[in-house]
Amino acid sequence: MSKVNWSLRTILQVSVVAVLLLVALRAHAASAAGVDATALLKRSDAFRNGWPSFVTRVKITNYESGKPDEEKLYEVSQKGTDKTYVEFLTPREKGRHLLMLGDDMWIYLPDTSRPVRITPLERLSGDASNGDVARTNYSTDYSPVYLRSEKLGATECHVLELTAKRKGATYQRITYWLRAEDARPVRAEFYLTSGKHIKSASFDDYAQMGGKTLLRRLTLYDEIRHNSHSLLEYSATSPHELAGKLFYQGRADRF
Repeated sequence: MSKVNWSLRTILQVSVVAVLLLVALRAHAASAAGVDATALLKRSDAFRNGWPSFVTRVKITNYESGKPDEEKLYEVSQKGTDKTYVEFLTPREKGRHLLMLGDDMWIYLPDTSRPVRITPLERLSGDASNGDVARTNYSTDYSPVYLRSEKLGATECHVLELTAKRKGATYQRITYWLRAEDARPVRAEFYLTSGKHIKSASFDDYAQMGGKTLLRRLTLYDEIRHNSHSLLEYSATSPHELAGKLFYQGRADRF
């Protein structure tokens, strides 16, 4: 065997051993902590998706260099984990609608006869992407791995690493801090396929809505333009029976 082939074989063996060791260490950490990462992630989703079918209002206030720049308002109707309909309520955006069905997403514009296909990662407003508003069931879109437990300030947290398992996921990877006491989301860091850290989130406040404790305020921080952030405020969240026709991709009466 040539020296080159021997070296390549050695590098490959070392790489395989390193990967296996990493998997074993993560599995050991999860076992040692007694945490079921999948169950934990599903519990955390309940703080953002209170019912199988519901409606909520989302106000997005965008900030540049610490000063309010613009404000947008949306009504979000969600049914199950793969159907979301977003109506734009700000006067200058009246007539626009966003529809998500499974891994597919479209925007409807008043001056076009056909919907325009979009992606969850594209910007909706400020630092908020389409998926930040329309795709909030992380247990559907991501596979979780338990990383560690640590404190954020005085809050004891479980830290998960989420990896996209379907093409409609907004981000390729998320590092997710959940309060150990009840799996309430505390912080998130969002990464692209390239590994670039593009955005962070702090889950700032929760409130009783419709008899459930639900997210009331979320802040998204741009990790590329550090002088920019967006505040998302949720209100009037309540269960609703939503007609199937609301999510029909070819609706002619959408406007």
